[in-house]
Amino acid sequence: MTFKRFGGQDLVYSTLVAKPEYKFVIFSGSVYKNDEILLVGNFSNKVKHIKTGQISLHELNINRPSGSLVYSYIEKDTTRYANRSISTSQFDDQTQYANGTHITQSYPMSAGLSRIYIPAGPEFSNRTFENIGAGVSSAANKKYIRALKNVIESRSEFGKTFSYGDLGTKKVNMICTPGIFYGSGISKGSVELNYYVTGTLVGQLKDKNKDGILYETTGSQVGSVAGVALYNQGIMLLTGSWDISGGSYSDKFFSGSPSAMTWLSYGTGLPVIGTAITSGSVVNSSCEISFKGTNKIPTLTMFAFAEKGMYNYSTNPSFLASSSAPAVSSKKSYIEPSRTIKNITTTTFDNFDAPYKSTTYISKVGIYDEHKNLIAIATLANPIKKTSDRDYMIKMRLDF
Repeated sequence: MTFKRFGGQDLVYSTLVAKPEYKFVIFSGSVYKNDEILLVGNFSNKVKHIKTGQISLHELNINRPSGSLVYSYIEKDTTRYANRSISTSQFDDQTQYANGTHITQSYPMSAGLSRIYIPAGPEFSNRTFENIGAGVSSAANKKYIRALKNVIESRSEFGKTFSYGDLGTKKVNMICTPGIFYGSGISKGSVELNYYVTGTLVGQLKDKNKDGILYETTGSQVGSVAGVALYNQGIMLLTGSWDISGGSYSDKFFSGSPSAMTWLSYGTGLPVIGTAITSGSVVNSSCEISFKGTNKIPTLTMFAFAEKGMYNYSTNPSFLASSSAPAVSSKKSYIEPSRTIKNITTTTFDNFDAPYKSTTYISKVGIYDEHKNLIAIATLANPIKKTSDRDYMIKMRLDF
């Protein structure tokens, strides 16, 4: 086997920028991703074991019965390795996890859009010894908006149009997008929030200036600021409290408790995190959330060269002609029979042996580290015929 070191120009480091595009539709309490309908498998369950609108993080348990899913586990031993969801006190508690216990993590792990509603009220709780009996408590969901204060204030592109200000005391509708959908960040200006009633577009938000400010472009208050998009975090903060439809459909939105649809209730039907707003199911209407991502993928391109007159020997047993002579062995030596390289050169003439021509077939390229440890194998789709008078350049690319 021949080793060859990569030269200075044989390795090219680059970044591949992908632009994934997603559209989510929320209708009648269900979420649909890119109009995808989940397939039913052979065991009376979904092929990917996820809900509509979600993505499987590892693509495990594809078309497997629900009772025999693959799962990860860690065995409790003296190394004290444990899943992050297990606290140190729980891990050390022998009544919960004795030595040898398997701590498991269920698969598949999935991701999808979620919604956080933050009600109006004090941003912080105020309970001291001086105001015992008259102290105030902030809502549990206030912690989510407080955590974004530095993010909002540190983004100069927001300018004076949108700042944190009194956002901590106002009603906020937070739409959260997991990073697996957009990668490095959401593309500026690509966020579009649409609201339809019986198929008619009655409300729309867009970032028309590509600065993160969401303006209403269709609805009752065109041109008004209704929220902000945090591109790097995949979060949309909606604050518009007006009736999107301008009162035309005020009685056709929520079953059980009819109410006008506003940007504060936009996205009802998404999975809710924390304290949920009380409302019935959305009827006669649907929400559509679309955006484009910017996913930067580090890429290593490697060039392997097979020069003329090189790589003309193979360890494949079929490379040598078979021999009927037995091996010669004694107490002191072992001599294999002499064998010749098989001539595979073909000719169109009958009863004619074509002259020998060195020929090998390259099917794989092994990549080794500086200690000659095999770390990767590149397999060619079709083996390359290599003769002594031909040279090849094999291009390989590795994505991280």
